[in-house]
Amino acid sequence: MVEINPNAAHVFTALPTEEQVEESSSTALVGTTDQILDGLLSKVGYGLFQRKLLILCGFGWLADNMWLQTIAIILPRVQDHYDVQDKWIGTLSSSLFAGMTFGSFFWGTYSDTRGRKVPYTMTLVITSIFGLFSSFTFNFATLCVTLFFLGFGVGGNMPTDGALYLEFLPKEYHYLLTFMSVFFSFGAVLASIIGYLILPKWSCPETALEPCDMHTQNNGWRIMLFTVSMVTFVMLALRSLWLKLPETPKFLMSQDRHNETIIVLQDIAKINGGHVHIDKDELPHMRHAYGQTTSDEEEESFDTMESPSINRSEESEEASHVLLSNGQHSEEIVIKEKEKTKAFQLLMSSQWRLTTLLTWSIWTFTSVAYTMFNVFLPKFLETLGFEGEAIPSRQQVYWDYMIYSVAGVPGSVIASWLIETKLGRKGTMAISAFGSSIALFLFSIINSRITMVLSSSSVSFLATLLYAVIYGYTPEVFDTNVRGTAVGTASGLGRIAGIVSPIITGVLLTINTSLPLYISVIGFAIVGFCVVLLPFETRGLSH
Repeated sequence: MVEINPNAAHVFTALPTEEQVEESSSTALVGTTDQILDGLLSKVGYGLFQRKLLILCGFGWLADNMWLQTIAIILPRVQDHYDVQDKWIGTLSSSLFAGMTFGSFFWGTYSDTRGRKVPYTMTLVITSIFGLFSSFTFNFATLCVTLFFLGFGVGGNMPTDGALYLEFLPKEYHYLLTFMSVFFSFGAVLASIIGYLILPKWSCPETALEPCDMHTQNNGWRIMLFTVSMVTFVMLALRSLWLKLPETPKFLMSQDRHNETIIVLQDIAKINGGHVHIDKDELPHMRHAYGQTTSDEEEESFDTMESPSINRSEESEEASHVLLSNGQHSEEIVIKEKEKTKAFQLLMSSQWRLTTLLTWSIWTFTSVAYTMFNVFLPKFLETLGFEGEAIPSRQQVYWDYMIYSVAGVPGSVIASWLIETKLGRKGTMAISAFGSSIALFLFSIINSRITMVLSSSSVSFLATLLYAVIYGYTPEVFDTNVRGTAVGTASGLGRIAGIVSPIITGVLLTINTSLPLYISVIGFAIVGFCVVLLPFETRGLSH
């Protein structure tokens, strides 16, 4: 497979326009800066700091899927509790996805213009608070509202945590971003285990002779929401206490905050048990990359700089904000807004347009295909019956769903290996997308519970493998100055598809239970063709 560097300079056969010169200069600028920082990150090395960050950023991905699966699992119990019709029950998942959509767009662009640190913390803060509120709601409407705000928080985890972790990794360890998606799989497993332990015992009896008292006998879904919110609080606490996170070096350099960049790199090396010395001859290259010069006083400060605690980068950042006057602050806001617009303009430039549109299509159609199958799987399993077999108990249903969730875990691990083989990112995504389509087709023609479990587990494995590579490929293929916007928008489009899919699925189920499955089959096939058309293979490349 031929590898093409998206940062390669364009060759013009005619005099370029002013816009083309500006676009080319901006791309070359970022490419040079990224190469310098990749070299410095390699000098810092991979160690304790990155290992801790892998787990802490993984918590965000775990929370994302844990909440998605939680809503899918409690959906039949909520439907019983509030007596919601089939065609409207999909609104529950759609509310969560709607919040995730706004969260993806907001936190993605915020991280590009104001840094990765605030989204890193606030996404789980918002998720924890509204997750707790959701367990105390008093009707279907208030539950949907709280899930919307919960989604606004958890929706920012995918675009910000992935970009944040990638920008602390030496280029030779970029494959770990794909491995991090194992936490996404663990989120589904954890949710299914909690559901298996809570819901059968604390839900309406299946064979009760008298009507169920919803207020006393059907509170399992509330207990599950409360439990999952407490799990999220624990992850938030670990994020806050286990590692004091600095801003990413690549973001600091993109904001011309050179002093803080050096401090952060030195502190990471210190945490990893080493030391990084920035030679004088490296600094002019860094200054030249931004077309700037450094004063003698600043150069001297680099020469004499010691590696302080990681809090010094925070103090420097806070001090710079104190020095801003009101006029300067207003000018900064205007600049930030221009940066957002510039990021979208770059994504639609001739260099990135095809990659951007295909990547966004992959996220959208993957979300449609997977959501239509996954959101209603617990409900589908409860009503599924085969000739000569009894309708399964709820405990059996949650057990089957747990098997389905566990089957996805190896997908993330295997994906991190496959992407470094000759298949690369593109080949791995194509195989998993087409494989998911075939497995879903087999599920649609099942005739026994054993084949149902096998085919659904295959979908879980292949779809998880696909998502693992998508999550790693997207921040890899885009440059630092547009990475958060590109990933945030892609994630947001996936969330929009997630809003629409459950509602459409609820309507289709009233017509024919197989229609959503057929649409999922087609959706995964479209994803496979989009992957084949992607112009860039990122294996072996760095940004």
